Amino acid sequence: MDLKDFIKETIKDISEAISESNSELSSFGTIVNPKDVHPTDKKVDVYGFLLKKDESADYRRPVHLVNFDIAVSSTTKKDGKEGIGVNVVGIKLGKDGGHADESNMSSKLRFSIPVALPVGEK
Repeated sequence: MDLKDFIKETIKDISEAISESNSELSSFGTIVNPKDVHPTDKKVDVYGFLLKKDESADYRRPVHLVNFDIAVSSTTKKDGKEGIGVNVVGIKLGKDGGHADESNMSSKLRFSIPVALPVGEK
């Protein structure tokens, strides 16, 4: 896979994951990549605050950044079989085939996604 296709596929996968997460987690009140975020200027644990036009200025829902650090590897074996895997914190996700001579290519992705987590009633 060339760099251009890798970047397009990565952005597509991240976008699909955000959309699916919003659909699956909406009943909990979770919002992934929310709009109407007012970033903070301070070096704090909160990226910003969510304040919609129809909400009180006293209600400032925190938005946190979820950081991702992912290694993606591509393998081509002498027998012609190819594979791709994702390594997250030392865990390999992907298919493993038989043993053969192989060449590996690896890329690292770092990105953050803002998330407004569910809020309590009290």
